[in-house]
Amino acid sequence: MKNLKKITVAEAYNLDKTPSWIAAPDDEFTDVVRRFAEEPDLRGIFVAEEDCHLIGVITRRDLLDWARIQIGASFYTSEEYWLKEDVRLFELMRASKAQEVARPDSASSAVHVNDSLSEALRKMLVHDLSCLPVVDEDNIIIGDLKLSEILLQALNSTED
Repeated sequence: MKNLKKITVAEAYNLDKTPSWIAAPDDEFTDVVRRFAEEPDLRGIFVAEEDCHLIGVITRRDLLDWARIQIGASFYTSEEYWLKEDVRLFELMRASKAQEVARPDSASSAVHVNDSLSEALRKMLVHDLSCLPVVDEDNIIIGDLKLSEILLQALNSTED
């Protein structure tokens, strides 16, 4: 059995199949939402400069919360949740550009091709993401790694 700490991102991610979308910082956020809604096979949304230098990630949670704001729904009753998320919800309510929605700390969710899948999984958990940007040494996006690719490697490692 091969340990996930010894399998690298380079062995798992695939550049060719349904990539994540790279949005420009000044893209209208409603256009970002529209594209994601119309292309359900997109893995994720990364916000990057023109040269593909990663700024941050727009998460599915961000899209869920944005939809909740637009519909006017309050699905959470926990006061603790609301106190924690009030600032984020306010940011989403006033956001008009992709860069305003990208989580400020999400650029640190990126993985490099030589990182282990164990490290990638840790970043997925820390940042609550199912798809991570894969970047080169200059923090330029070269692809993405999704949870299903890690799961396949984990299944394959149990069969060895």
